[in-house]
Amino acid sequence: MRRLRIITAAIAIAAATTAAIVAQTTVVHPPSIVIQRDARPLPPLQPGTSAIRGRIFDIVTKKPVAGCTLRAGAAGNFGTRVSDQNGAYEFSDIAAGEYAFLIQCPTHLAGCFGVDLPGGMCHVEVARDQRRDGIDFYLRPGAIARGRVVAFDGRPIRGANVRIGRGIHGEASQSNTRVATDSDGRFELTNLFAGEWRLEVEIPPVPGGLTPPVVYYPGGLSWEDAAGVELIAGEVTDNLTITVPRINENTLIVAVPPADATISEVAVSVLQQTPLVTRRLALNAEGIGTLKAILPGRYFALALASSGDKRWAGFEVIDFVEDTYEARLQLQPTGSIAGKIVGDRGAPPDLDGVIVGASWVHDGVEVNPVEFAEARVAADGSFRIDGLFGTRRLQLRALGTDWEVAAVRQDRVDVTEIGVSIVPDATIEATIVVRRRGALYD
Repeated sequence: MRRLRIITAAIAIAAATTAAIVAQTTVVHPPSIVIQRDARPLPPLQPGTSAIRGRIFDIVTKKPVAGCTLRAGAAGNFGTRVSDQNGAYEFSDIAAGEYAFLIQCPTHLAGCFGVDLPGGMCHVEVARDQRRDGIDFYLRPGAIARGRVVAFDGRPIRGANVRIGRGIHGEASQSNTRVATDSDGRFELTNLFAGEWRLEVEIPPVPGGLTPPVVYYPGGLSWEDAAGVELIAGEVTDNLTITVPRINENTLIVAVPPADATISEVAVSVLQQTPLVTRRLALNAEGIGTLKAILPGRYFALALASSGDKRWAGFEVIDFVEDTYEARLQLQPTGSIAGKIVGDRGAPPDLDGVIVGASWVHDGVEVNPVEFAEARVAADGSFRIDGLFGTRRLQLRALGTDWEVAAVRQDRVDVTEIGVSIVPDATIEATIVVRRRGALYD
């Protein structure tokens, strides 16, 4: 029961402090009218004839700690003191009651709620006319991590955000540890928990580029392969260098020569399958678009256009490694798939509401799983999908739970898995064979 009261008091202190900060916020309303909210200070501790005095010590060195802020709360009232050069504090002339404490120091971890502090207390009871001396708190010193963030060629990276991530042994990330690197790429993280931790870096994005991924000490892109940084309470772990691999410097250039003088607009996108990335590129007057900060991997550069009733498409599969790559897309008229749904033994089911989808695939994997062409099936089972390019895997939606696709055939060849190859400015015939689920045949 006492523990519940302690936790409740701790929450009350944090909530009341936050409320006080919010209450003193300046709000700007248009047109340029500034309204200053009335400051609402926290209710002070009730006066009385009691006192609580003590000191704050470093639990490792046993030396006094100055400059610590002590917040005490009792029955919805709050008081604040700061420890002096001897680590001493005093709450005098206060009412009798049970007081919950929260202590914060510039170089030590906050206490004491939720932490077992040997020799210290999280709550103090004081009676009327009682002076409680020797109420000492022992705080654990925080660890410090110092280092630099540099590019692959040794250049310092300014404005990179450095933080402590998850522990090597599964500990949760330390909150409020983010700092930005200076002009020399240097950083210092203070008041850290001891242990072995991952060090994470977010580098500033470049204009016209993708969002850079998190870089892990000493310079990898996968948290599973990150090396641990050993932090020791009260000590400095120095000379940590995080080398950022070539990311922002990587550039993909996409050029789209016009295939027809009637084409006025060309939409160019760069796609990645895993992780899914789609980015629209703006073309300059010469029909060139640029995308920066791409990682090694497989990308698809796609251009779509139209002129009158005619649609055009051009794409290239790019296995990007590093540095700069230029893709030149040749626009060609799109193709079509015309086909029919048939039953493997007799008539197919009722096809009312059934839709045929034609997803773009490469090497058996959907290129863009959130977007694909589709068409409704006619009553006789026929369908037609226009404006296609690349290889298309046909799928049925709303077929019903009793039926399934047995095969997709193109010129009597089963292309269920590999998909239908589209020919520019041509119509490909395809047949979708359906069967009853779980049916047994002689």
